[in-house]
Amino acid sequence: MVTDELDLQDGRHARRDRNKIAVVDAFLELVRAGNPRPSVAEVAERSGVSHRSVFRYFADKDELARTAISRQEGAVVAMFARGIRSDAPLADRVNTLVKHRLSLFDEIGPVARLSRSLAPLQPIVSAEITRSRSFLRVQVNKLFAAELDAMEPLRAASIAAVLDVLCSFESIDLLRRDQGLSRDLAAEALVESMMQLLG
Repeated sequence: MVTDELDLQDGRHARRDRNKIAVVDAFLELVRAGNPRPSVAEVAERSGVSHRSVFRYFADKDELARTAISRQEGAVVAMFARGIRSDAPLADRVNTLVKHRLSLFDEIGPVARLSRSLAPLQPIVSAEITRSRSFLRVQVNKLFAAELDAMEPLRAASIAAVLDVLCSFESIDLLRRDQGLSRDLAAEALVESMMQLLG
């Protein structure tokens, strides 16, 4: 009897977990498809979960958005951490970093835009963006440590800051979406700029 009750509870928990993931994935699919702020009704329809059930899993739409952003980051964490050999020639390091950043930002673009729109009102989202930016900044500083260490400290700090901005989501998003550059042209512009700064 006790075993049957435990099995029933386990089944309910598993179904709840599946449904919660389905809701989050539906939210992400809608955002990736170009709907930056899907309604709960749209998410419910896409996920196959009732409108009412969505609010059983999430306190409000903001919590759903935060959970979706976190899930997206978990899915692409390997892309953040891809190793680039710091002893490779400068041109190889620059080209590889630019290629990785373009791939990463293509993957996370719609969700990254959503998170930036929510950040001013949601400290948790803002803190996560700050953490991600810090990780990417450290990656740039480590990758080009040899070149930066050979510079006078104030110049090295300013060059590192410019490199960080050039390789940021915001800069690459502006190049691609606002300036209308193709991926290849954006990569070429970034590589050329970085080589001039570091070479």
